Amino acid sequence: MNTSALENTLKNILFKDTCKVYVFNVFNDKVSKYTILDGTLTDDGSDTLTNYLEEAKTKVKDEYLSGFMNLVSIPKLKEQIKNGNPIVGFKYQDLNTKWYKISSTIVEDNGTECIFSVIEELKDNVFTKESNDSRYNALIKRLADSILKISNVFNLDNEKTSMKNIEEYITSVLNNITSSYPEIKKSLNNTAANVSGRKDDVLLIVDDDMLTRNMIKKIFNDEYKIVMATNGKEAIDYLKENSSKGITEASDNVLGIFLDLTMPVMDGFAVLDYLSKNNYLYRIPVIIISGDYEKETKLRVYNYGVADMLEKPFDFEVVRHRISNFINLYKSSNSLTNLINDQSKNLKELINPFVESYKYDYESNIKNINKYIKILAKKVMEDYPEYDLNDEKIDKMADASMYYDIGFYSIPRTILGKKEAFSKEDLDKIKNYPLFGVKMLNYELSLTSDALYKKYAQNITKYYHENYNGTGYPNGIKQDEIPLEAQIASICINYNNLYKKYGSKAKDIIISKKSSMFNPKLIDSFSMVFSEFEK
Repeated sequence: MNTSALENTLKNILFKDTCKVYVFNVFNDKVSKYTILDGTLTDDGSDTLTNYLEEAKTKVKDEYLSGFMNLVSIPKLKEQIKNGNPIVGFKYQDLNTKWYKISSTIVEDNGTECIFSVIEELKDNVFTKESNDSRYNALIKRLADSILKISNVFNLDNEKTSMKNIEEYITSVLNNITSSYPEIKKSLNNTAANVSGRKDDVLLIVDDDMLTRNMIKKIFNDEYKIVMATNGKEAIDYLKENSSKGITEASDNVLGIFLDLTMPVMDGFAVLDYLSKNNYLYRIPVIIISGDYEKETKLRVYNYGVADMLEKPFDFEVVRHRISNFINLYKSSNSLTNLINDQSKNLKELINPFVESYKYDYESNIKNINKYIKILAKKVMEDYPEYDLNDEKIDKMADASMYYDIGFYSIPRTILGKKEAFSKEDLDKIKNYPLFGVKMLNYELSLTSDALYKKYAQNITKYYHENYNGTGYPNGIKQDEIPLEAQIASICINYNNLYKKYGSKAKDIIISKKSSMFNPKLIDSFSMVFSEFEK
């Protein structure tokens, strides 16, 4: 769009002195980008529309993404313009919780219909009548959806589903609403306090460093009540006092604990001993915040079954994301397994937080394994034409591997946190987690039309623990009974895990499992491309 046409269009749209301007040429897959700073227009170059939309998906909060996309779609925009609004506006939040408004209209550029959009950051009170109406409508939709889900749960076969599982599922459904509408959560908490004596949802911060305590408090102060302790004794005294309150007293609902290791009076390990003996570690995520990350310290800490360790200094958004995920996981993991096994209805909303947590926690592993699979599979394609591989299949195989360990969250934390040896029942639950992963995939990929991608994802998730000699799990199949994609993924996943622990020795360990764990043909190919793995 030429400058004069751009300026004429700008005159017809209300915008602040500082904003971003985009011209979307849908037919030519092009986005022209501009910045207005203090009223001065600057050309920021161009990009493909495809790239812009993919990037937007990583920046706009999920609940606002659909509305955002409607304003960069000519058909959707035309529908709204027909209602008498030549300029259509929509308010949304990004992942950093900043508010923006996108205002769009359709313009003509050299005979081609384009979308003209202005994006402004809203620094003042964004809850105008328009945004309130939008939030109100979205809330009504979410409440209706949740009522339907809860109704469906009560239609389950009660002989197969315990009331405890139903209650936990309903809580998870409601959590999906309150996470998007914190004002409802606050109101519910106040009501719950009046009915049950429970006062607040609490995060406990245990650290002798005032700066660290205050930084974490700032992150969560709007969402939770923050209780702070300067040493381990203060933390234990608080937990004892809170747990001893009767029904007529207001007891705090502790949802998570941040714990430093090195403190005066009583250190973090003494607190971990107390939490372990009193069964807190199975119910509440404990996140260690420390500057001491020696190997022995890590091993000792993880033996307690803590949720995570964060190294000082830490990224605020990482802390916010991880504690939110852990709280949801601890609340729902056991009931989720049982409910899915009962084949209850409309569980996708409940599964989504688990999938997002998995992708976040496994991000580094997923990227590495994707690269390893492409390297190994291309060598296998070259060495063994009978496997009928090609570049398209290899790319899909590598991409589909991202879900390989998605079922892991189904293993109850009461098992993972055990210090003693696993019982046969424990081992059976661990060995069945790939089957649970496939059930989650059936929900996650329900809208995916690519049959080969789905097949690869399901086979890798289900069978990568199978061994070439038949000693693996969950089905104990062997040799060519194991799908090729699972055999290739197994080598790459095991190499990735071993490399993190043993470094360059991982290669020798993998090769030593030739014909027992791994297909000898694939190991021969692996040996030939190992230098590429190391890169």
